[in-house]
Amino acid sequence: MSVIPNSWELASLFCKLFIYFGAAAIVGGSLCLWLYNDGSRRTVQSNLRYITLGAFVGFNGALLYFFIQVGMVAGSGISGMFDWGMVSIFLDTQLGDTTFFRLAGFVIVFIAGLFYLQKITGLDRPPVLVFYKLLNTINLAAFLLILFSFRLSGHVSVLTPIAKLAIAFHFFAFAAWIGSLYPLHKLTYVEDLEFLQRVMKKFGDNAIGIVLVLIVAGGFMLLELFHSLEEVFTTAYGRTLFIKLFLVLVIFSIAALNKFRFTPAIRSDMGAQYLRRSIRLEAAVAILILVVTSYFSTIVGPPDHQM
Repeated sequence: MSVIPNSWELASLFCKLFIYFGAAAIVGGSLCLWLYNDGSRRTVQSNLRYITLGAFVGFNGALLYFFIQVGMVAGSGISGMFDWGMVSIFLDTQLGDTTFFRLAGFVIVFIAGLFYLQKITGLDRPPVLVFYKLLNTINLAAFLLILFSFRLSGHVSVLTPIAKLAIAFHFFAFAAWIGSLYPLHKLTYVEDLEFLQRVMKKFGDNAIGIVLVLIVAGGFMLLELFHSLEEVFTTAYGRTLFIKLFLVLVIFSIAALNKFRFTPAIRSDMGAQYLRRSIRLEAAVAILILVVTSYFSTIVGPPDHQM
């Protein structure tokens, strides 16, 4: 397989990005509703919109990805995407099952998000934790459907059960991290800087566990995907992975600065502004990581699966 994407592969890559963004928004937004918010109606509404938008984007990414795969095989241009004979064949394949689980997960979150956005407008006081406890449970169940779909697709489908579990933990941890960045960025505008410092310290402490999961699960995945050190340096997948590892080190460094320098310095509006800029940079690096991840999961595959 060429490492330079054609138009179909490039479209597939963007669809993967939409799916990843949707999943991250669901996990990160739900996590911030539970642990990192000031309890105000405005913050809760912002998080609900973020989660609902993520579900909408993820749904469209999953649906479009399915039709793009149909069009790629049909070989008759854009019109081939809607070759219903080919579509019916694909629905009975692993891709059809994968798409079903993804669409189901995103639809559940989208409907629940709209319901809670409507419900919150009828409250005469700021919502309490129990208000969105059920929503977070629904979102978690829906995310598990989306997560299960990854076990059925691509090179992941041929890995051992333990490796699949490692990938699931890796994806969940990273989604929780990067999906929390937007709500945390919004939170830096609050007037109560003491509260902001407490929340950011809490997130930084919890992020240590996320980092450990990422490292352990990621290391296990490397052992499963590569059978020799030579493959890391001689394959397109290995070289692309080096780029991702470099970006991961960068985002770890930014997160460390946030925890040990910028969070303790939140004593003024200027301190909050520095943190806000750092979170923006962290989010930009996270997007690059998602692009690279989409690239080597769409365009190239592990050594045993390259064609």
